Amino acid sequence: MKQLSLLFFALYISSYGQQQFTFKGSVIDENNQMVSIGDVLLFDSNKENLIAYTSLVNGEFLFDEVNRGEYLLEVSALGLKKYSKQIILNKNLEFSIQLEEQLTELEAVEVTALKNPIITANGNLKIDLQNPVFASIVDPMEVLLKVPNIQISPDRESISVISKGSPLIYLGNQRISLDEFKGLSIEAIESIELINNPSPKYEAEGLAVLLIHLKKNMDKGTTLSLGETLSFRQNTNNYLSSNGSFSNGKWSLRGNLNYNVIGQWESNTFEFTIPDEDIYSDYLVLIPDNKRVQINSGLGFYYPFNDSDYISFNSTMKLQTDDADFETNTFVRKGDEEDNILSEPENDNRRGYFSGNFNFNKKLDTNWNLFTGVQYSSFKQKLNTDIFNNYNDEGFTLDESRYQEYEIGSLAARLDVEHTISENLKSEFGISWNEARANAHSNVQQLVAQNEVYVDYDYKEQLYASYLNFSSNLNKKLDLNIGVRVENNSVNGILNNETSPLVNRKNTRFFPKAGINFQMDSTKALSLNYSKSITRPNFSRTSSVSVFINPFLEATNNINLLPTISQRVSSNFQWKNKSFFMDVYQKDHPSYYAISYEAPDTTATLSPTNFEKESGFYVGVTLPFSYKIWTSTTAVSLNYNKIKDSSAIVATAKPFVYAYTDQQFKVATDTIVSFGGWMMTERNEGIYTRNAMLVLNTSVTKTFFDKLQCAIRLNDITKAMNYEESYSINGVEANGTFFVDAREIAFALKYKFGDKTSKFKNKDVDENLNRIN
Repeated sequence: MKQLSLLFFALYISSYGQQQFTFKGSVIDENNQMVSIGDVLLFDSNKENLIAYTSLVNGEFLFDEVNRGEYLLEVSALGLKKYSKQIILNKNLEFSIQLEEQLTELEAVEVTALKNPIITANGNLKIDLQNPVFASIVDPMEVLLKVPNIQISPDRESISVISKGSPLIYLGNQRISLDEFKGLSIEAIESIELINNPSPKYEAEGLAVLLIHLKKNMDKGTTLSLGETLSFRQNTNNYLSSNGSFSNGKWSLRGNLNYNVIGQWESNTFEFTIPDEDIYSDYLVLIPDNKRVQINSGLGFYYPFNDSDYISFNSTMKLQTDDADFETNTFVRKGDEEDNILSEPENDNRRGYFSGNFNFNKKLDTNWNLFTGVQYSSFKQKLNTDIFNNYNDEGFTLDESRYQEYEIGSLAARLDVEHTISENLKSEFGISWNEARANAHSNVQQLVAQNEVYVDYDYKEQLYASYLNFSSNLNKKLDLNIGVRVENNSVNGILNNETSPLVNRKNTRFFPKAGINFQMDSTKALSLNYSKSITRPNFSRTSSVSVFINPFLEATNNINLLPTISQRVSSNFQWKNKSFFMDVYQKDHPSYYAISYEAPDTTATLSPTNFEKESGFYVGVTLPFSYKIWTSTTAVSLNYNKIKDSSAIVATAKPFVYAYTDQQFKVATDTIVSFGGWMMTERNEGIYTRNAMLVLNTSVTKTFFDKLQCAIRLNDITKAMNYEESYSINGVEANGTFFVDAREIAFALKYKFGDKTSKFKNKDVDENLNRIN
């Protein structure tokens, strides 16, 4: 690490930084009463681009981190004249606005125009959660279903960005986990930004970042939000949420408690052949009702010494139980021998997750800021399975009993330094350390064969990292961001306490990133970016735990799974509010699931597998539009992806189209109708061939008494979210379908007590947090 630090200081060169300011205001009427409801919009000086949007909160508004420049401010409220003012932002501003009464003879009911909740800039998307369609949603994950290029897994346990994979999640400058994001109150969030080209400070794994902006109201008081979503899919699901915060003006406390009862339905079918071994198999798995119960909770404390210095603590806990009994119909032919097998395993699955961190932030002087923190996280899973098989209608017998346990603990520490060298120069330097230790234990009792197998696998990983980043403004039209991150990683895995490790890797890698943005004029901007990044497998993917599918197929992990290294060059052309983008990338050791078989094994395995190369590009456009009561966002992209490996039959890769649209109509002052969806054409990706999909959604939201928000949502109306894939890898030819239980009718209610949002700062220290559970 000493050599890495010396390298970074050698890179410490002169450049110029972009300066940002904050301005806020209060809005009153002619009677000097606060205007409680209204819209505040910030345009460029020619009113051709919407830069930012917020709503009045108790007569006040705030815009944070706005670049130096000239802007047009507009404030509008029902029954009052619109207010406009040109602003030159070269320092922090605060002022008061008085709106005049608008006298109009009403001949008909007037419907206030609807603002577009999605803003595009330099290839990034910003979603305004104060829009009624989003504000009525109980779960933050549900918000992301309405965002272009983002897809949520059916069980709501993972997020992915088209062509980029899982994004990192940040709350301001502070990284948080997916569970912490789920625990956030919608009322506390002002906007969510999808950053497609993050800087090196967002870790080497950051192909994309979800940046969460909280509302800036800092009044002391108490706020409590209660939400309930009743969801009807194949089974009935219930999501109950509560979020609260308290501030006495000196310190803040926040917490959340979510209780979910989910009747999860799952099914998949695959047929595969192994020609060299004369083997054919076809199976259908059905989980009719996985009774899943989730308890998610969090508690945080924040104490500021002044405007910049603070200490904070935050914890997250998740408990989950699954009683996932299922049935599998399997046909297996080995040469002349054929078997029809009905399997009915009984599973008892328990998971527990905890994470707690401590933050300390100190502004050393006007130009220097120091952050340091520590974090401990743990995850534990117990999976007990009794396997009953019925061969050729001869009757059920208990063939196997499995007792498996996986446990991991992760400790991390980091230090970050920010230095404002001059008015136009900013640098960031940081170091971090993480150590994770895991153990996977399996006891398999093969009752028919009267055999017992013990497997004990110990895993240890250490990660040392350091980064240096510069952001600059070379002149009024040219911005530059450049940096590099260096990581030293060591991995060690030992099976059954053997002296020779199964896995023993040590690597030192460099991850440079660079970006340049050229402001051509007030309506056009061009940006270019380069990045090298890494995606490491989840810790559980490198354990020895396995899951029974049928007597001839096991779902296993891969203890030899390697990380994926990606290189990308991207560009974006911004014209007014329209964004045109292009991305070219290449990956080493990409990872995908595949079925494999090695003679003389008695079973095949379904596991994550590294391939040699993956390359591709995507080019597209994002088109926001607003007109009176109608607002829409449409995104279309042409994508090409090719996966290559010497063990697979590689077919001709073909481009495919991804398209997204969302249309909103404000049919009344407090009622919005929304409909839209997304589609992908058939994907031929070299090794894999995947099916086309067209998914449509709609919703109606209405607010009563300014406090009670109601919504009805219909998701996957076309019932199209079935994932088909086929491939030929390592002598196995497979073709199958994963059926997704996504067709849904959901009723949501949310009520808020109080209207104060207390200030809270805290960030996760562990950079491997998203790999734990």
